[in-house]
Amino acid sequence: MITGRANFAEASKALFGDDRLLVNPELLTTPQFASYSAAWWWKAHGLNDLADMGNFPATTRRINGGLNGEVEREAYFAKAKDIL
Repeated sequence: MITGRANFAEASKALFGDDRLLVNPELLTTPQFASYSAAWWWKAHGLNDLADMGNFPATTRRINGGLNGEVEREAYFAKAKDIL
């Protein structure tokens, strides 16, 4: 989820080289562009390094700024690891 005009502008420039997300923010409600923006955010904020270290709390803080919902997130993560 991208929030804030600055993040929309940054994501739009990185993903498309233009301001289309500022002009048409509802693009991010589609599965295609929602996944593009999520992948951009992950890469742009260095989340692979934290995830590769298994540092779930630091990864959560980097994404959300805090640990709200951490227990639920860890349960979803464990389930995803089992499936994958």
